[in-house]
This record gives sequence, structure tokens and C-alpha cells, in this order.
Amino acid sequence: GQLRHLYQQGASKALFARKRLGTEAIFINTSGGITGGDELNGYLETSETACLSVTTQGCERIYKSHTCVNGTVNNRLVVRDQSSLFWLPQETLFYDGGHLERRLSIDASSEATALIVEPILFGRLAMGEHKLSGNLQDCISLSIDGQLAFQDATHFSGNITETLDRPAVLAGARATALVVFSSRFASAVLPKIRDMLNETSGASVTQDHLLIARLIAPEGMTLRRMLIPIITLLTQTDLPKTWRL
Repeated sequence: GQLRHLYQQGASKALFARKRLGTEAIFINTSGGITGGDELNGYLETSETACLSVTTQGCERIYKSHTCVNGTVNNRLVVRDQSSLFWLPQETLFYDGGHLERRLSIDASSEATALIVEPILFGRLAMGEHKLSGNLQDCISLSIDGQLAFQDATHFSGNITETLDRPAVLAGARATALVVFSSRFASAVLPKIRDMLNETSGASVTQDHLLIARLIAPEGMTLRRMLIPIITLLTQTDLPKTWRL
């Protein structure tokens, strides 16, 4: 792949690691996390037969907002022609008092391959942080050839612990991930993906070439153990370097 345009400013930076196939971009938030009033914006575009993997240096931390103002993150991905874009950030860690409004929009060609993996962990479990309050607004939308094909919206506000403990939400679990895979191989890989899931997770092909999976685990390490083989299968390439550190 060839980098045509690169522009970055403020706390959001990108580094490019050597990779066996394609190109790997590593996002770095030099501020060390997100709190009330922060704003991060990103735009990525691939075309022709380019293959780009995007990940993060580490987990993104959503810290307490003392003013109860949201931090905002807006990312847009455009996957043109027969290119491939793998969006593989490491886990978002949502801490007590966090306020986050996040939107991820993907515009993909039906000839392209787009993989979106968004994992999120609730609370510092190792530090005994089990009670959470705050505000989380998280929206992921995928359009294929200009038509909306999938949208997922999450809104937790106030007593987040109470919401997470509901049987129809996470039933007490504290780790979850959404996997969206737009590819002509979606139907073929569905049985293999289902074999990799635990009893609280599920996957289906919602329409031609579109696989959706929701993973739910008690905590982060169990979630990551599910995610790593899934990412390896769907990308058919090396796991991002930062995931292996």
C-alpha cells in the first residue's frame, strides 16, 4: 500500500508499523485518555486494492468528567473499490464518572472488505471498581454502496451498573464487543465464528455479505481470548503488533 495523504494535529497521532501484508496504522492519544470536553476526530480512506489495519497503542481510558460534560470521538471510514480496512482498536475502558459521546461511521463499497471490532470494558475490576455511573452514547453505522446496512446505538446514563446488570443487557458481565464484517466471505466464516464464541455471545449473517457478532464476557481477559482468534480468522493476516505486547 502507498500512503497518499497524511494530516494529524493535537493529541491524536498515527504511527505506521511494518507488516507482512498491507499497512498498519497505530493511533496514539498523547493526552493519555479522554475526559469531559475532549474532542477527537478521525478520517480514514482506502481505495483500489489497498489493505489497512488500524489499531491503538493501548486501551483508551474514559476518565471521570468532573463537569459532567461529554468527551466526544468521531471517526469516519471510507472503504472504496476492492480495498480492505480492518478497524481493530484495543479495549475502551469506561471508568466511574466517565462521559463519552462516540460515533463511528463506515461507508464501504460492496466489493470492499470492512472489519469493525469495538471492545469495551466497564470499571476497574482489578481495583474493586464495580459501581459505575456516568453517560455513554455510542453509535456505529455502516453503509454499503450508499445504503444504510447496519446501525448500533448504545445509551447508558445515570446508574450504569444497574443497567449492565439487567438480564437483557449484560446480565452482570463487564466486557463486551461488537464485530461487524462486510465481505463476500461472511457467510462462509459464520460457522467457524460461532464455534469460537462462549454461551453468552452470538453471531449471524443479517444480509448478503454482512456478519454481525455481539460478544459478552465476565471481564476483559475472557473477552480478549475470544476476540484474538476471531480477528486472526477474519483478517487472514498477523494480529496488530500492539495487541501482542
